Amino acid sequence: MTKSTKILIIQFLCFAGIFLGARFLIVHFALLTGLWIPVVSGIAAIVLAPQFKVFKVDGVDTVFIAWLFSKKGKPVNWL
Repeated sequence: MTKSTKILIIQFLCFAGIFLGARFLIVHFALLTGLWIPVVSGIAAIVLAPQFKVFKVDGVDTVFIAWLFSKKGKPVNWL
């Protein structure tokens, strides 16, 4: 499995976890109904989910993570 495939899976799991958490909180604590629940949950997950990118640095695939709360991308060493 290549790093790009691993990154895609990890990014999807992060998005799905944030989406489900936001959906649960919105259903129980907000006054939204119908189609607005998944729309607002999706927007929250898009904004809050970390972004992973694979770059070639000196001929080696390096994974960087960018997040809403960080100023610049940071290298990830655990992949």
